[in-house]
Amino acid sequence: MKKTLREVGFIIIGVLLFSLYVSVFLVPNKIGTGGITGISLGLNVLFNFPIGICTLLLNIPLFIFGYNFLGRNFVLKSLLVVASSSFLIDFLNINFSFNPLGDSLTSTIFAGVISGLAMALLFMTGASTGGLDISGKIINNKFKALELSKILLIQDMIVYIFVAVTLGPKSVMYALIMSFIRSKTIDTVQEGVASSRQCIIICENPEKIIEAIEINLGRGVTLLNAEGCYSHTARKFIYVVVQKVQLKALKNIVNTLDPKAFVTVSPVKDIQGNFKQKSLSI
Repeated sequence: MKKTLREVGFIIIGVLLFSLYVSVFLVPNKIGTGGITGISLGLNVLFNFPIGICTLLLNIPLFIFGYNFLGRNFVLKSLLVVASSSFLIDFLNINFSFNPLGDSLTSTIFAGVISGLAMALLFMTGASTGGLDISGKIINNKFKALELSKILLIQDMIVYIFVAVTLGPKSVMYALIMSFIRSKTIDTVQEGVASSRQCIIICENPEKIIEAIEINLGRGVTLLNAEGCYSHTARKFIYVVVQKVQLKALKNIVNTLDPKAFVTVSPVKDIQGNFKQKSLSI
């Protein structure tokens, strides 16, 4: 129940932020973006199509054809996100008149931060805002010789050319800046809530430390034999991976049980295998 309530809360906040990002920053400030949203912005300029409805209609066939790649849970959550955000975007654009900030660069920076926060929250729930990643996977499945990275690059180039024609070249320049800021924002959120650290602990009597780590932190430990090259003294080499939020507790355990232990800590980019996330993850 806790997990479900948390996911619902994150989806609601993520949808609100994403809708505000489009309606308050992109539309009035004429800032472009990539993917389905960028196409919808261009169609809105050309034919006055509602941005939200256009986004929803373009996403639905992608979800249908990409169902086998995405899975039922992801599709249902993402469809909920796309449908609700599409409705909210059109509701805001119809009922409110948002004035441009007057400073396109400031608008671009805030658009990148807000969209990054929105997407990070949605990724934590196992959902997304849809988009052309799905079509890239569909094309790659049909034409195995084409690399997915190249397909995605070609798609982005086509969308940005379309945005440049409809919204102007400056909109694409700001879109690239916004995309960079959004990416960094997502990385920052990931680093803050779900990053992991690998720790090496060199000590003489590791048994109590290992026991405390397993009981208090719930983490498995690898123990190796080591020898100091200068003193030729036998030591034990403890290797453990913990999440960032557990790092302080680990240091307290080591300092309490063996104040003379040598400890090193370094970031971990990716983990495969039996490692249970004990906090939110993207």
